[in-house]
Amino acid sequence: MSEFLRGTRDFARGVAFLNAHPKLWGWVLAPALVTALVMAALLILVLRTIGGVTDSIVNLLPSWLHSVAGAGLVAVLGIALAAGAALIFVSIAGAIAGPFCELLSEAVEAKLTGAPGAPFALGRFLAELTVGLGHTVRRLLGSLMSALFLLALSLLPVAGAIAALVLGGWFAARSAAYDCYDSVLARRALPYRDKLGFLSRHRGRSFGLGAVVAALLLVPGVNLVVLGVGAVGATLAAHDLGA
Repeated sequence: MSEFLRGTRDFARGVAFLNAHPKLWGWVLAPALVTALVMAALLILVLRTIGGVTDSIVNLLPSWLHSVAGAGLVAVLGIALAAGAALIFVSIAGAIAGPFCELLSEAVEAKLTGAPGAPFALGRFLAELTVGLGHTVRRLLGSLMSALFLLALSLLPVAGAIAALVLGGWFAARSAAYDCYDSVLARRALPYRDKLGFLSRHRGRSFGLGAVVAALLLVPGVNLVVLGVGAVGATLAAHDLGA
């Protein structure tokens, strides 16, 4: 539990570090606009999907159940789709913020070590971006499968919707932890498997940071900058861990 709490404090350390070096906030704010557009698109998709899926299921039931079942299904599917959308949003937001977070993490490390980072090189940036996109595709596929599983689970009466909400939060926290630490690990040119191995070895601390970030991704406005702050917290934690 102590490692989990230490991970939650890493987020606060990220905020404090950014406030101490305000110029670094530029790397946090840069992807915010694109993330806002993606969030709006996902919200519209969820609202439209609820109606269509509900009507399709209700039409399969006897007419005398339509009014009762319709209201219940809207609530159940709303919970499941919201959990699934949050999970997918974390992955997409991470992909958008990823290149900026890597540059931010590099700048943080330069200030921690006193050694200047490597100068910006377009070729290196594009190469790292290509590798990162490949890893992101793998994660998006996993997120889509998880979202479908949550949708199916939510169809179980009462307990299914609660379980879908809890599991959705757990999946989102794991995904957010990966995105935050990837800003450090991607610059180490680690294979995807080795990145997961690092998170597994430091499960409590990385999950603590991921849980805070995933929760704040649900807060309008804050969710636009939270991954960048999390990347700073992950960089500070990785520095502590000697990564």
